[in-house]
Amino acid sequence: MFRLTRRSAQMQKNNRNKKKDGADGFRPVLFGGIALTVLLLFFAVIFSSQEFGPFYKLLLDVAGPIQKGTNYLAAPFHSVREKYLDLLTVREEKQRLLEELQKCRAAAYANRGAAALNARLRKLLEFKESSGLPTVTARIVGKDPSPWFRSVIIDRGLSDGVDKGMPVVTGEGIVGQVYAASSGYAKVLLAISPSSAIDVLLQDSRVRGILKGTGGNSYRLEYILKTVEVAKGDHVVTAGYGGMFPPGLPVGIVSEVIRNRRGMFLEIEVVPAVDFSTLENLLVIEQKKKEFRP
Repeated sequence: MFRLTRRSAQMQKNNRNKKKDGADGFRPVLFGGIALTVLLLFFAVIFSSQEFGPFYKLLLDVAGPIQKGTNYLAAPFHSVREKYLDLLTVREEKQRLLEELQKCRAAAYANRGAAALNARLRKLLEFKESSGLPTVTARIVGKDPSPWFRSVIIDRGLSDGVDKGMPVVTGEGIVGQVYAASSGYAKVLLAISPSSAIDVLLQDSRVRGILKGTGGNSYRLEYILKTVEVAKGDHVVTAGYGGMFPPGLPVGIVSEVIRNRRGMFLEIEVVPAVDFSTLENLLVIEQKKKEFRP
């Protein structure tokens, strides 16, 4: 009796398992059929222009919301993709504009440099034509960093007609004097060097003095008596004595006059007519002078 009851229970359990397996196998088929039907209707809606009956309209009402929902869900992804592409485009455009800006700046710097060089060369040419003196054009290729013996090296020498004792100028005024020369190069002692001394005149009063360098960008005008009227802004020019510099070349402008109680002479500071910090192209006046000893 017990065996029959146990066998009957086992048979019922097997039948339930078979039914469950059958149901589990039927579900994918059912869902696949529904999906296939919806897909066919979707393609029918898109590609067909024919009119169908009420059943088609019903299916169309079902497929429409599905398609609308799909587009609604996909819209944010399209928006994100478009924004990402726009961001990439903006970055590329920014990089391109930065490169163009750098090129424009470089061109602007080059143009300003060329304009400044052109202006300096024009002044040199004007001086050469107006003075009527034989000159040699030179370019600075080196500088002496010493503040007590300031000098520059130029790319002209004995083979170019440049010799010791020749004055050196720019279109603005005097620069210094050649004190050493080789076949291809020469060394120029700058007028602002403490080792330099030049005979000069106050242009208006014609009073003579000695101009000495300070080692910086200024001169001291010495041996001007207190009885002489000297004012800020007076022009100083070369005197031409001793055959060192031609007369009347610009030297500088009086920037300060000090009258001390003691002593016979004024203390006068002169600002150079030449900007020694931007020297580049020079003129050497081919005029034989006494040997210069700094």
